[in-house]
Amino acid sequence: MADRHPLEGRPTPGWIARSAIEGAVFALAHSLIAGFARWISGLSLSSDLGAVIVNTISIGFATNYLRYAAILLAYQAVVYHDAIRERDRRAAKLEIDLAHAALANVEACLRPHFLFNTLNAIAALLRDDPRLAEKMIGELSDLLRVSLSAEPSREVRLDEELAFAEKYLELERLRFQDRLRVTIDAPADVRAALVPHLLLQPLVENAVRHGIGPLEAGGSIAVAAGRENGTLRLTVSDDGVGIGEAAGSGGIGLRGVRARLVHFYGSGYRFDLVPVVPHGTAVNVEIPFRTAGS
Repeated sequence: MADRHPLEGRPTPGWIARSAIEGAVFALAHSLIAGFARWISGLSLSSDLGAVIVNTISIGFATNYLRYAAILLAYQAVVYHDAIRERDRRAAKLEIDLAHAALANVEACLRPHFLFNTLNAIAALLRDDPRLAEKMIGELSDLLRVSLSAEPSREVRLDEELAFAEKYLELERLRFQDRLRVTIDAPADVRAALVPHLLLQPLVENAVRHGIGPLEAGGSIAVAAGRENGTLRLTVSDDGVGIGEAAGSGGIGLRGVRARLVHFYGSGYRFDLVPVVPHGTAVNVEIPFRTAGS
């Protein structure tokens, strides 16, 4: 009966009436069977079957009704608990699927975003410096090959992410020639840390486009990584025009970084975009330090 009429939420008058009727039928049937069993086995005090059944009903009906109610409520509690767990499981799966879909959408936007910017730079150099444009095409080919062969888990070692960012910065150095200077400081003990794929590239691209790009004299970009108390700290800084003049220009790159951090770490991360004195901008990211074996 509990399987046929499961209790979902508050009991309705119809559910209560149906259960009460079914309980009465159950208690009556149990009393009839018990009375007949006593009579046919010779355990009853009377030889009259009708009297035995009447006595059994009058004595055991209430007890049987309560027993039915207890069994029904206990089983309904189990069914309700299982239903809640299944609903939570489906909700969690739906949330994960939505997160993956959102992340896939961000990733689909990031790649063309970077690719179109680079192709525009190459197009601008084709007439003025065809040899440099040709070299940039070769560097872009290498970069795309690394990007397309990335692990589908969307989490990679920091040294792989640094290598990807270095290739991108090398491509930009060709475009800027001697106007762009790059330093990377990442000790060996932090290079095995796991980070979301395409975490650094949007940050260095943002620094190049909005920090160094507007300056005729160019500038410097520094990428640093460190470990402190179970936390991996990543910093991408530049000495460009500064956050005041480039505010709000991060666009899809920084939004994509935040989306990845939320997906992987929930609220367990830190992301700061801060000004650098005397001029420039720094992006600080702090995430839990973990490796593939941890």
